[in-house]
Amino acid sequence: MPPISHLRWRFTLGAGIIFLLDLIGVVYQQTWLAWFDQAVIGLVRHPLPHGLTQAIITITKSGNPQPVTWITLIIIAILVIARRYRDALFLGWNVLVWAGIGNSIIKHVVRRDRPTVDRLVAASSYSFPSGHSITAMLLWGTLIVLLGWYLRRHHYCRWLLIGVLSVWIVFIGLSRIYVGVHYPSDVVAGWSIGFVLLTVTQWYLTRHGDDLS
Repeated sequence: MPPISHLRWRFTLGAGIIFLLDLIGVVYQQTWLAWFDQAVIGLVRHPLPHGLTQAIITITKSGNPQPVTWITLIIIAILVIARRYRDALFLGWNVLVWAGIGNSIIKHVVRRDRPTVDRLVAASSYSFPSGHSITAMLLWGTLIVLLGWYLRRHHYCRWLLIGVLSVWIVFIGLSRIYVGVHYPSDVVAGWSIGFVLLTVTQWYLTRHGDDLS
């Protein structure tokens, strides 16, 4: 697992600031945040052909707890078999603790209601932050870190996989806006706090996890 670069810390600081601004905007019901949400919804929620709409619904359902849990457990098992215990802990902590428990705590503290118009899928609990977005950042972001390290000598494969997984993170978040269960600010909050937590876990394990490698 690679150490955290100075550039990564700068991005993490930026993500943390974005999350805090987003949180303040939601808690204090700022007009600029409502404008941002409506502007992005207007761009994302255009009617699409039935086939594309169904594809987006499939994408958004791929981020549901059940498939995410199975994907995570399978990858953890592979990492344990390969004796990459620190990497298995990295993935498990990010997805099962941060994205699961941490996200739920924030939701119940902020208690923002979901959008109520034209939902294409069912959704419960509160809206802020988007659980699918934070989970996508933590699950696929963890794999970006690990694969980027494993494939550091195979530049073409490395950047191809990083690109594909990064696009998938974006697709998951945008799909939550399209199906009508999250505001754009929920999605941005999920991405940003997910990135911060990803960095924090990686930093801790690179400093204190030598006995697990």
